Amino acid sequence: MLKFKITVIGTITRDTITFPSGTTTESFGGILYNISALSGLGGNRVEIYPVCNLGYDVYEDAIKILKDYRNVKLDGVTRVESKNNHVFLSLDKKHNKKEILKNRVPVLKFDQIKPFLDGHVFLVNFISGFDIGLEDLKRIRNNANAQVFIDIHSLTLGRDRSGKRYFKTPKRWREYIKLADIVQTNLIELEVICGRKLRLIKDISEYGNYLLSLGPDVLLITLGEKGALMIFKKGDKMKLEKCSGMSVRGFKDTTGCGDIFSAGFLISYHISNDLTQSLYFANRVATEKCKISGVEGVANLMRDIAITEKFKEKP
Repeated sequence: MLKFKITVIGTITRDTITFPSGTTTESFGGILYNISALSGLGGNRVEIYPVCNLGYDVYEDAIKILKDYRNVKLDGVTRVESKNNHVFLSLDKKHNKKEILKNRVPVLKFDQIKPFLDGHVFLVNFISGFDIGLEDLKRIRNNANAQVFIDIHSLTLGRDRSGKRYFKTPKRWREYIKLADIVQTNLIELEVICGRKLRLIKDISEYGNYLLSLGPDVLLITLGEKGALMIFKKGDKMKLEKCSGMSVRGFKDTTGCGDIFSAGFLISYHISNDLTQSLYFANRVATEKCKISGVEGVANLMRDIAITEKFKEKP
């Protein structure tokens, strides 16, 4: 069976999470959420190639985790002589986050991605916001015959001298959008790009249509507990699909849910070629993630879902 090759571009972070109760946990995060979910959901259908720079202070521990995933290949993981990105997250009772980013590994260069240009899809997740530069991203687009999935994520965040993150409209954001086949964003990130509040579905739809006019075929908008929206091209028309939020028993933590969402969408779409089915599946697996905290346990949770899931295969 031909393996579906997924190249994941971004940053693996150290995460220190402080909950409303005052409890603090330590974990790895960033694209490790994508990798873990893709590994668990994809099984022997996929090969996953993370491309990232890892700080010397976390390299050995992170590699041990990555080696546990049989379908993850480590050729693109580079040890660097910098301390690794360390994210400090503070969560309030409404699941709002305050984020401080300490340290910074070097930006990825095209030469690090070049060996993986024969893959089927590039999942570019802006974890730090400066994971890879625009010009190198353009070189990927121009040199690879692959689908490009971009999660805007921290591209919408600035960083002050103390490391505190704040929302900021990214420069040249339209050029990033133009490079993608599929774009993912949450509602707040979409509003940062738009420059105004999008309170109604009609407003979101109209602005989503504009983004798709720049080049992408699909826009995924996660809405937290309210579910998700998908705006997509069908022939010469723009369509909208909405799935509602799902209740969660034993809620623990939303960290990484967006990353799980993108993994669920990609795996489902690879198997089924059905956008609507993939939207609903992505929403489901992201909801399931809320039952655990941290990246530990994600792969096993996703593997259990994959075993019970009856995908509609491609026609």
